Amino acid sequence: MAAGMLPPDPVPRSWLNGCWGKAIMALDREQVVLAYRYILGREPESEAVIEQHRQGHASLASLRDTFLHSRELSEQLGRSATQAVTPLAATLPLDVAPRPVETQADAATLARLLNLVAGRWEAIGETAPHWSVVSSDEFAPERIAETREAFYASAGIDLRIILGILARIGRAPGDFTRIVEYGCGVGRLSMLLAGTFRQVVGLDISRAHLRLAEERRRQLDIENIIFRQVTADHLHPEQDYDLWFSRIVLQHNPPPVILHILDGMFRGLAPGGITIFQVPTHYEWYAFRTADYLAQADGPAVEMHMVPQRAVLDLAERHRCRLLEMREDTWVIAPRADCLSNTFVFEKV
Repeated sequence: MAAGMLPPDPVPRSWLNGCWGKAIMALDREQVVLAYRYILGREPESEAVIEQHRQGHASLASLRDTFLHSRELSEQLGRSATQAVTPLAATLPLDVAPRPVETQADAATLARLLNLVAGRWEAIGETAPHWSVVSSDEFAPERIAETREAFYASAGIDLRIILGILARIGRAPGDFTRIVEYGCGVGRLSMLLAGTFRQVVGLDISRAHLRLAEERRRQLDIENIIFRQVTADHLHPEQDYDLWFSRIVLQHNPPPVILHILDGMFRGLAPGGITIFQVPTHYEWYAFRTADYLAQADGPAVEMHMVPQRAVLDLAERHRCRLLEMREDTWVIAPRADCLSNTFVFEKV
């Protein structure tokens, strides 16, 4: 889910469900409506959106901050979204306390988490596949017929990110035999990668998403892409790849699942291979306890989660992968001063 998309995204209910021991009061409906009218100059899209904002913000200040940092307001004021958002590195205090986040689970519990994730993404893949990749109203099911090409073109930012990082670390697309895109969805980025890299493997947990990705590949007559399904008991059907990329994907999995995916990724990465991935590493309001999460497993399909930086760095070290870059980014929903997301670049020694 991309940052700053229209309309400004509320804090997902699942984040709040994980914050035990902390009272959270929903806002009034009128407060949300007035925020739309006075800040964005328009009416809310629906009662459902109003309710999401009501339940998703612990205070009026939180609601206001989300609207003031939205892409919609930035465009109205004639400035870019990057200008509208204060850099996270400058706003997240250096003395910020760690969040209570469980990152490990036994095999049986991990299987339950994975099956839950798989079921939710299969369902949303059937109902709103393009919107689930880029959560903007223009890519909703009722509009995707007219915005399809814009949807696929929006992956250009990902390709630029990859090429920019490779240039900074002294590597070129021709250095790699096979790039894996983890969480490829409907193949939005895969099609662009195919024009730059020798072989592209798109992995996703949703058969519905992969079905659309394969249809798109055939329409464009692209030969060097393979789409494969990830399953709960087989998260890495590929091995010995030399470039692995994932953005705005890992964050939709509970922390133990994120670390399990990364563990398998590091294991399958070929010696000398590069991995580039994004994951949130701090939400001020976030906590995760597996037992509590499974107890309220009827949450929304698209959730937001995080893992601590230290957990990622420790895991990479165990797999003998050295850190080349760790950059703050703004790929979380509604970039805020109390969130942090990082893009990591590792090389396997």
